[in-house]
Amino acid sequence: MTPESQAGPMFDGADELVDLIQEQLAPLVQKSLARGDHRAIDERAIAGNLLDEVLSRVVKTWVIRGRALPDPEQEWLIKQAVMAEMFGLGRLEPLLAEDGLENIDIIGNEPVWLSYNNGRVMRAPRIAPTDEALIRWLQRIAARHGRTEHAINGTHPLLNMELPGGERLAATIGVTDRPHVSIRLHRLRAVGLEQLRDRGMISTAQLAFLRAAVRAEKNIVVSGRQKAGKTTLLRGLCWEIPPTERFTTLETEFELGLHRHRDRFPAVIAFEERQGSAENTDGGVDLMRLVWQSLRMHTARIVVGEVRGGEIVPMLNALSSGGAGSLSTVHARSADQALHRMALLCLEANSAWTPEFARDMVAQSIDLIVHVDLTTGAHGLDRSVTEIVSVDPGEHGHPARTHVFRRPTASSRAVPTGVLPTDIADYEHCGFDRGWLTGGGDGDWVSAEGAHHG
Repeated sequence: MTPESQAGPMFDGADELVDLIQEQLAPLVQKSLARGDHRAIDERAIAGNLLDEVLSRVVKTWVIRGRALPDPEQEWLIKQAVMAEMFGLGRLEPLLAEDGLENIDIIGNEPVWLSYNNGRVMRAPRIAPTDEALIRWLQRIAARHGRTEHAINGTHPLLNMELPGGERLAATIGVTDRPHVSIRLHRLRAVGLEQLRDRGMISTAQLAFLRAAVRAEKNIVVSGRQKAGKTTLLRGLCWEIPPTERFTTLETEFELGLHRHRDRFPAVIAFEERQGSAENTDGGVDLMRLVWQSLRMHTARIVVGEVRGGEIVPMLNALSSGGAGSLSTVHARSADQALHRMALLCLEANSAWTPEFARDMVAQSIDLIVHVDLTTGAHGLDRSVTEIVSVDPGEHGHPARTHVFRRPTASSRAVPTGVLPTDIADYEHCGFDRGWLTGGGDGDWVSAEGAHHG
């Protein structure tokens, strides 16, 4: 880490001193910018020029109140902490570097909640001294660290964005009792299906089947509950896309991060939803518009990070009219519920559709539902694929479902059912051996003991 990222407590009262300096320094920097005194100097440089003066003034008051005078080394550390608070991620940065950390949840100025991939939950020191300071911290992050324009204020009480390290941040103010922040860390960014097999998320049989499905350009939806590992599995599937293929990813905020691996995905086009600003409410671009735009970009397939709204209609239209090999996720508690959820999203987006038409559209467009579940076991959190369902058009608009992999009991691993999908020839053409499904074994699971993932 750089010195600026080492912004944790340095001595008794250091956090309070950093907050006092920051509260006085920030408005001075903004006034200087407003006056145009430093047109050729960036905001960080202005803060650096003013920092010594503000620190000296605050320390004098600090000592008058009977507090200890910081020594030169402590003053240097305080300066680094102030700059990290104003221009980095402040006290969040050391947390983001912790091994095994999956989620950070913040409620106002209270100690934060940390959730780890082994199921452990802990508290950590607060991020900000007051609720108002937390809101200012969010506003600085939104203004400085988003790839697209973000804001959180009275007009825009919701914030969803990607942090510089690829973490996903969601925050609310005004519409909740206090400012709330949730940060999701994705540790497995360059991960393929083999790594997921080795970590116990999929079996060898599932690996072979899913690899063939991607190569056969099947339209696949990954379903699961929150934190089940949908994005991790989706990323693993994407790693099976041929390196030379041109495709698009569409997300509300970047999580997949495929565009960060240009050596592996040189032709990927990564789209991120953009909210309108307070000054230009018409400047927003939602996922529905991005789906339509992606269809004009001469791409072979589309990857939608999560289907949650009206974007499902243009996506399904594209798939049913010849699009192939597309991947997405949906929030659901089972593969069957995933089909119902997609049909419901279609009806919500287009009131002219009948339930039968919506279900038929889903059945005509989707080839596979891959359901991943999250359970708590003896060795912590366990994520594994519990269902793989092949989907075909059925009677009266109801999708016909073939369970290719399924759990015999709620506490067991998913195994091949022995039933072949109707399009098994497509999988075999891409190297799949149907013996994985008909051989009567468990699919060759690697032990998940101690294999945690996020």
